[in-house]
Amino acid sequence: MNNFLTTELRLVKACEGEESVVPDQPLIFQFWKDEADLFQEPTIFLSEKVVKVGSTPSKHTWEGAGYDLLSWFQWCQLSKIDWREATESDRSQFSDDYSQSASDPRTVNRKLTMVRRFYDFARTEGWYHRDIGDSLEDRHVGNRPIDHDALAHTRSAGGYTKQRDTLLLKEGRKDVIRPLQVKHLRKLLHHVGPTVQNSEDKRNVRDRLICDLGYSSGTRLGDVTKLTTLQFLNIAVEPHQQFMDFPLIVEGKMKVTRKVAAPGWLVLAIQTYIKGERAASEREGKKRGVKAITALFLGHVASKSAGKPITRSAIQKMFALACMKTGTTKKVEVEDVETGKKHVKTIPAHSYHDLRHNCAVLTYHVEKAQGNSEPWKIVQIKLGHKSLKVTMDTYLAHVSIFGEKQGVTDIRRLLGLQD
Repeated sequence: MNNFLTTELRLVKACEGEESVVPDQPLIFQFWKDEADLFQEPTIFLSEKVVKVGSTPSKHTWEGAGYDLLSWFQWCQLSKIDWREATESDRSQFSDDYSQSASDPRTVNRKLTMVRRFYDFARTEGWYHRDIGDSLEDRHVGNRPIDHDALAHTRSAGGYTKQRDTLLLKEGRKDVIRPLQVKHLRKLLHHVGPTVQNSEDKRNVRDRLICDLGYSSGTRLGDVTKLTTLQFLNIAVEPHQQFMDFPLIVEGKMKVTRKVAAPGWLVLAIQTYIKGERAASEREGKKRGVKAITALFLGHVASKSAGKPITRSAIQKMFALACMKTGTTKKVEVEDVETGKKHVKTIPAHSYHDLRHNCAVLTYHVEKAQGNSEPWKIVQIKLGHKSLKVTMDTYLAHVSIFGEKQGVTDIRRLLGLQD
């Protein structure tokens, strides 16, 4: 019996021990009077296309996808539209209505995309036979100029075709730069550990080295997870070269390679990590059947991930926890997606990517202190920006937060760090 329009819809998270589901898997139920029944179609979609995909489960992602679909079905009920009869014009109206209450276009676009994905799945399963998804259009994307693409010989000559959902709202580019203040960065770095273990501080160094790469080399989150031991073991740093930069090749967005520069002192510290802390993690991993790999950063020796490469999410969690522990936080007003009530929540004030912003302003001051009349050109090269204008327009307003300090050649001295 089709009672979609007269039931109350609720999102429920599966409990441990329930058959055929994993803990916290989102389930959508239909409630009416004293009865309840599983809303099978969206629940199957969430299981097959959200929960069972990806190597790293994210229960927050699962829950978000569930509420995105739930908001669509509830809108259909308010509009007196059976979900099986909904059309692309209805999805467009949903976009208009929801954008009136959601200030961030990304939220609306996420919901629109999840709805389209659900109906694509429903169409293949034979549950739906109308036109949701017809707003997709093919757009030809040409290749980059051959002199700007080192892998041009591996790509098709005619470029490629990419599909675009024309209902999605224009988000616009947001060049929000948020480098950490010196006092916050110094406190956070001391919290995550030493760059090199010593008699006074025998804590693990991995997390500190990851942060050192961010503020001194401008490495992105994806860069860190792709670095290998071979890249560092092949570098020979002489005693007088500790403040020289050594190039590393990393694979960036769209598999385009670029260079980042690591200072000699950091290369030496990473080489020490490889022979010590990393080697211990690798040995522990082998005891558990983990195959040897060349990934630079591995799980801590005492953790379940010993011998395994660190993931992006693990780095994000590490950095977020460090911010919370050191008081580098901010308060935001959030709305409970289930009840609609608003409350104030304390969250980290920065992400790992913000260390890249610190790299930009720190490099500027180091270069200026050494007499470089065009410090932004070095910043451009270090961050891998194609255009100098992007570098200057994005970062120029933020260089003053560190003040003018003369005679500084070591980026660590600018922060007042000794280790």
